[in-house]
Amino acid sequence: MRVTVTKMNGSGNDFVMIDNRDRELSLDGPQVAALCDRRRGVGADGLILLEPANGYDFFMRFFNADGSPAEMCGNGACCSSYFAAALGHGVASGEGTRIHFLTGSGPVEALVRGDRVSVRLMDARGMRRHVPVAVAPEGSDVHFMTVGTRHAIVPVVDAAAMTGDEVVRWGRTLRNDPTFAPQGANVNFASIAADGRVVLRTYEKGVEAETLACGTGSIAAAVLFAHEGRLAPPARILQRSGDELRAAFVLTDDGACDVVLEAPVAVNFVGTTDI
Repeated sequence: MRVTVTKMNGSGNDFVMIDNRDRELSLDGPQVAALCDRRRGVGADGLILLEPANGYDFFMRFFNADGSPAEMCGNGACCSSYFAAALGHGVASGEGTRIHFLTGSGPVEALVRGDRVSVRLMDARGMRRHVPVAVAPEGSDVHFMTVGTRHAIVPVVDAAAMTGDEVVRWGRTLRNDPTFAPQGANVNFASIAADGRVVLRTYEKGVEAETLACGTGSIAAAVLFAHEGRLAPPARILQRSGDELRAAFVLTDDGACDVVLEAPVAVNFVGTTDI
């Protein structure tokens, strides 16, 4: 079967986007993994299907690069909003196009303004401080929070100074720690730079590698630092790609509410491929 795909990225976090509003396409895990393969397929950190949803503009069905389904992805939500607006979804206003859609973690509201998208996400919740893990980088504590998906947050002295090998080695170890079993967790190494920005490095489960950006992980790290009194929202979060995400939120006892993520998106190309 030949399908049209749109390759997009949000701050370097890239996705295969497919319009499946007619529900003609049903993909299994191996097919998703093949499409996301960077040598034999289109290549991406994940795949997103836009599907119909009663009362919403669409449903965002998200898969990790290994073919496993996942509930939520922040940069994926931003790309989906832009993609849906280009397909004619949403309500135009003076500010841009407003989109209301459903994810596996709940509803999301978005505002598409050119190549920047703001998404109002689900609450950051379930914060656990100083989680006991088998092994962690020397001198680092590990914390946990859910922002639509699960995150282990590891404050470090300088996330930018970590090598790629260190991110992968520690990320893989913590992602598979028994404390986070059986689902695992994305692992976000974070620090605060001299200019006040959060610096983020991410090991993403389902990709099993470092990714260039993480939207929900950016929220998790910023909320943790705000709880520690190290920053006040809104926060600016520097990604591995060099792009900056912005996060607004209101602190709660176990995380934050009124969470809004703003991020850049881009279309890389549109093409067709056989499945």
